[in-house]
Amino acid sequence: MEKIRELAVKLKENNKPLKIAAVIIVVIAAVLVFAVKGNSDTISIEDAHAAKDTAAEESSETKAKVYVDVGGEVESPGVYEVDKDARIYEVIDKAGGLTGKADTTDLNQAEVVKDGQKIVVASKVESSGSGSGSQGTPSGASTSAAGNGLININTADSTELQKITGIGPVMAGKIITYREENGRFSKIEDLKNVSGIGDKTFAKMKNKVTI
Repeated sequence: MEKIRELAVKLKENNKPLKIAAVIIVVIAAVLVFAVKGNSDTISIEDAHAAKDTAAEESSETKAKVYVDVGGEVESPGVYEVDKDARIYEVIDKAGGLTGKADTTDLNQAEVVKDGQKIVVASKVESSGSGSGSQGTPSGASTSAAGNGLININTADSTELQKITGIGPVMAGKIITYREENGRFSKIEDLKNVSGIGDKTFAKMKNKVTI
């Protein structure tokens, strides 16, 4: 721009036609400068918006969380926020890890958690104490707890579950499926979470079951 101005001054000193030409040159140069600057600003603004949208999408993906309730034999039971694709073992780690009494025999720690899921880590005392009888009954097929004739809904197989009032083969299968998907029952009232077991059905069996 400085060189253009110097040229314009020289032309002005020579004659009027040249003066007019100089003015035209200055105007054209100014228009070109502003046009280039304007295009540059437009591109910068568009690029900034694109970068912002990309960052927002990435942030949304990384912030997807679920809430899981973990209890039983963990150091710090409670509700924890984890990534939507987290595994059960990761939730257990957040809860301080397993206690020395934990029994993970029936717990699939590699399972992907679900929002609102309840995870109960069983105790070795519960697992072993419910199935040892005078005949050495295996703990996985327990028929009673402390010899009182109650069915342990956390360890009983289909045959044992059908000994509970109101439970047939289909309902026994539903109880086992619920146990596999949600972990062990933390209280007998949790039976009402099984599809098909309402208040009336539970009332008939509540004195026949234990955990």
